[in-house]
Amino acid sequence: MNYKVLYRKYRPDNFENIIGQDYIIKTLQNSIRNGNISHAYIFSGPRGTGKTSTAKVFSKAINCLNPVNGSPCGECEFCKNFSENPDIIEIDAASNNGVDEIRNLIDNIKLTPTNGKYKVYIIDEVHMLTPNAFNALLLTLEEPPKHSIFILATTNIENVPITILSRCQRFDFQKIKIDDLVERLKYVCENEKISIENAALQEIAELSEGGMRDALSLLDQLSKNGEKITADLIEKQIKTVSQKNINDLLDSLENNNIDNCLNLINEYRNRAIDYKTLIKKLITIASKRAKNIKITGKYIRLNFKEYKDFIFDLSASLSRTNINVDNFTLLELIFLDYLESNQEETIVKKSTKEPKKIDEEIVEKEKVNQNTENNIDLDNIVNIRINNCFVNAQKQYLEKIKKEIINLNNSLNIPGKIKTILIDSIVVAASDKNLILTCGNIHNVENSNRMLAEIEQVINKELNENYKIIFLSEKRWQEEKEKYIVNVKNKYVYNYINEDEQIMNNIDINDVFNKSKVEIV
Repeated sequence: MNYKVLYRKYRPDNFENIIGQDYIIKTLQNSIRNGNISHAYIFSGPRGTGKTSTAKVFSKAINCLNPVNGSPCGECEFCKNFSENPDIIEIDAASNNGVDEIRNLIDNIKLTPTNGKYKVYIIDEVHMLTPNAFNALLLTLEEPPKHSIFILATTNIENVPITILSRCQRFDFQKIKIDDLVERLKYVCENEKISIENAALQEIAELSEGGMRDALSLLDQLSKNGEKITADLIEKQIKTVSQKNINDLLDSLENNNIDNCLNLINEYRNRAIDYKTLIKKLITIASKRAKNIKITGKYIRLNFKEYKDFIFDLSASLSRTNINVDNFTLLELIFLDYLESNQEETIVKKSTKEPKKIDEEIVEKEKVNQNTENNIDLDNIVNIRINNCFVNAQKQYLEKIKKEIINLNNSLNIPGKIKTILIDSIVVAASDKNLILTCGNIHNVENSNRMLAEIEQVINKELNENYKIIFLSEKRWQEEKEKYIVNVKNKYVYNYINEDEQIMNNIDINDVFNKSKVEIV
């Protein structure tokens, strides 16, 4: 019963063992050497990157009786009894997030330290505090006792009020590099007499996504079998795919082998491969191929631009994994989009020179030159429908239509091409009359907007509604959302615009609501 899991056994107890955060560690050590200790810090970043471990080592160092170059000596009474020290108070905000807990903390903060120089309060997952708890904490951060230091840790810095952030020194922890993870895992394996091949070390490091805790937990799990840890063992136990599997799939795409592509994807489905891990590996290896094409100028069938679009489509599919559709069906559709329907088309494509670089954001502008009048109308429609959606956009409408879209994706009455569009889209804003959807690929935005009448007819018939719909790129949506937020703060009121009247009279919509054009700095 004395067994301790690896991530706890190898939790750093000094700065030297904290991996991958060199800049942060040096800065903290310098502040200790120079006596420039702040009253509040906030450590943000992905899970398992050393935030809480750094907080504990820092707490030990600032209270150490004989610090060495800004690090704890490990020999003094305070260092030896650190784990039982009552002056180091850890609070898990995920389970103690109420105002009463913070008030209790405030009541005790006035008491001087029992053993060390400082009382240190480490609040983990601080973003989980309630608004009232944040307000109570704010009062303490404004005028803290000289003997108290706060270290706040969070994986969601965007959910921490700016009033709290402005009173803390902020340190952003980064994902740990693959090479650093591999070296640390190798060290642990040598210490624990764990037999493992180099390919397996690399695989564990990649699966952990930059988190040391996840890497050690995975190593711990795999070592329980008592056999040598290999890449094949990881593939079987963790439901992942090897680099060879990924290359086989991409080779089939390159060689336009439709049957093999679909068979491999179906195999991954049947093996219950983790979809997110599969996509991330596909993106990594496809990116290497794209870079090689860019450097050498040589390619088999897909050029650099097509590879880039393919990677963007894969990335966009990750945000759609929570919809009620088989993820591997999405992957099949993505691959089919880049496979040719017959060999003749492939031969033609091979003989075609690689197209010029095209900035995705100016694709629509180039199309304007081909058909100016039609594109002016479409631009006006886009702007009108964005405006009209913002007139009465509400969360209740958004939640309602999101559920209905899921049902539409499962309906047999929806044509395949429209179902494909809906699967590749996300509803981001909704009113009682208008919907705004985003697509991850700029070309999908254009194709969808060209089919607006057909899409609206099918959706409105199924839902018994009369929605006006528009598709935007994710970048355009972010810009429009920021404008909307600024407009609301400036008390600009959106007024409904009659779409038919504006188009019929060929009025430039920019003249109608210039007031809504707010500069985003």
